[in-house]
Amino acid sequence: MKNCRCRNSCRCWKRWPGQLIADPAAGTGGFLLAAHDYIRSHHRLDRDQRQHLNHDTLRGWEIVENAARLCVMNLYLHGIGLNGGSSPIHVDDSLAAAPGDKFDMVLTNPPFGKKSSVTFINEKGEKKTETLTIERQDFWTTTSNKQLNFVQHVYNMLKIGGSAAIVVPDNVLFEGGAGETVRRRLFHACDVHPAAAAHRHLLCPGG
Repeated sequence: MKNCRCRNSCRCWKRWPGQLIADPAAGTGGFLLAAHDYIRSHHRLDRDQRQHLNHDTLRGWEIVENAARLCVMNLYLHGIGLNGGSSPIHVDDSLAAAPGDKFDMVLTNPPFGKKSSVTFINEKGEKKTETLTIERQDFWTTTSNKQLNFVQHVYNMLKIGGSAAIVVPDNVLFEGGAGETVRRRLFHACDVHPAAAAHRHLLCPGG
């Protein structure tokens, strides 16, 4: 089901060689690989274009090291980053700072769960969890809601005229408070297309 979801996201927008494509929550690389395969199957690429596709087109961030390793391996198996090239995957929290580069397209399925949190061991050796609120000057609003933070982050990753496809839980943009702020600003700044609704169990972890 995951591969189908990636392919459908790629079909939502036309692609062409030379675009820069990113996933700020890359996981094991499903969206990036779907974009790579879509370009190869829908365009006749010359040698320089293939080189650009395999070494310069894709960029991803993944905060979990084990998932990032699997992502790098999956990309290598498709020729991405091989033959002296560097891996396009950064092991980092993409929400921690404003994106330095801008992209033509962003495809992403951020981790579900409303609240960002950090786990630590206190002085008594007990494991504690604290809610983590992301504060960035380029965000429209400050919130601990991960989905709203990823929506704001994706917007700031795009070039002027860029496109994005992002998977979020149902009604995440129709909540009050921060959700209302993000929705109003997003609908004002972007050409937002209706999302295709999926069964609630389809996007469960491991689904």
